[in-house]
Amino acid sequence: MSRIIRLKIRRTSGWADFTVAVGNQAYVLDALEAVWHQDRTLLFQHSCHHGSCGSCGVRINGRERLACITLLEDVSPSDQPVRVEPLRNLPLLGDLLVDVHPVMDRIETLGLPPIRSVEPSLAAGAPSFTRFENCIECGLCVSACPIVGSDPLYWGPAALAAAERVVAEPRGGNAATALEQVNCEQGVWRCHGVFECSEVCPSDVDPARAIMILRRQLLRGERL
Repeated sequence: MSRIIRLKIRRTSGWADFTVAVGNQAYVLDALEAVWHQDRTLLFQHSCHHGSCGSCGVRINGRERLACITLLEDVSPSDQPVRVEPLRNLPLLGDLLVDVHPVMDRIETLGLPPIRSVEPSLAAGAPSFTRFENCIECGLCVSACPIVGSDPLYWGPAALAAAERVVAEPRGGNAATALEQVNCEQGVWRCHGVFECSEVCPSDVDPARAIMILRRQLLRGERL
């Protein structure tokens, strides 16, 4: 079984309308791929198709989401097209494609290792394994944050959440240095506590909570 979906896509040159046929249990990414078969000039990005890589982040009907795990039936009212736009607050490369390197570069300055070498909750004697961090650097939180849009110097929720991870679990990093880095006007004190970043996070990182934890530690003068 298939259904007809209308999409209104924000392209570099302006809005464009498309109509595609997809399966009943299709995702927004499936619709974008169908559009691409109609127009091979459409710029967008994807990789894993199951919410792990973060590369397909877009705004769908005004909300930041991963296209690969957003069911069309959840965002496609019968009388309105599905609106798809690029993420905000990140350099636009074209159409739906943005550059998330500013987010990754900021996180890199904190010295956050991408994996844990051993899961601390494992029972003694159990085999060790590596586990990737929850943040997939998709940029959704940065797009949703109203402060990033008004202050380009603001660290942003993804980097501040990474700082809290370093403070909580250094794994060879310098927790005190990480905390000092974000203890500034454009760091934890610039956040207005809107919590939009946590609302859109697809990996339950909860950046807003991480920022509040950092603030509490700084206000209490906790030594690391």
